[in-house]
Amino acid sequence: MIDIHSHIIFGIDDGSKDEVMSLKMLQKAVASGTTSIFATSHLLKAAHYPGWQDFLVGAERLRQLASEHNLPLAIYSGCEVFMDWDLLDIIAENGSFCLNGDAWDAARASYILVELPMYFIPNYADDFWYELRLKGVVPILAHPERYTELMTKPDLLLRWRREGLLLQCNIGSFAGSFGAHAEQAAKLLLANGLVDFVGSDAHRDSGRDTDMRAGAAVIRELAGEAALQQLTQINPQRIIDGTPLKVKAPQKLIAREKKSKWWNRLFK
Repeated sequence: MIDIHSHIIFGIDDGSKDEVMSLKMLQKAVASGTTSIFATSHLLKAAHYPGWQDFLVGAERLRQLASEHNLPLAIYSGCEVFMDWDLLDIIAENGSFCLNGDAWDAARASYILVELPMYFIPNYADDFWYELRLKGVVPILAHPERYTELMTKPDLLLRWRREGLLLQCNIGSFAGSFGAHAEQAAKLLLANGLVDFVGSDAHRDSGRDTDMRAGAAVIRELAGEAALQQLTQINPQRIIDGTPLKVKAPQKLIAREKKSKWWNRLFK
């Protein structure tokens, strides 16, 4: 499996606390079947943010750790960019803050992982996606299933989708690790073909860690082995290779099952 979202660089955000924890996270990833992982530390709105070089140095240290401990794990650079208008000026220049951005080439497709504020949608969101596309990068929305407001606005989500937005769900959401609402929303997105990638979104060496097996088992049960391979191997390999990924968008979201009042509200 390829994990496109993790916070395994130590000492740079709210993820891994130190080198020992990062090593344990890498070891757990390998033990659970992950062959490649993206180190996507937060780039947040702040007066003083880490530079792209800081992220690259952190990812390189992880590669050294993996090599020193004989871990067969490829580690790729990247970032989880907070949707903040002021950050547009510094991202995506020559691959900065993009997934696998240190392998940037103008002839390759570039992807960038973006997170929304957790409890609201910025009024400039449409323009933010547009500006990213002008920069020549394909935006990937991190864990859409966790944004309650967005999941109650399926028309907005589908419009963004038709405009080229890709979606990454946290694989733990399928197994209930992020709560019942996120689990139901992730399954809804999967049933409608709206999940392109999954990631652990790991922040620790236990609990919210790099083991993706529980969520993978649920995806396999719901959608089959071929769909699991698409999300955990085929699509993320396109990020690594710098090749385009075709976007599919249904006309509307269709509920496969309705288990709660919250679920039903999505279709009013």
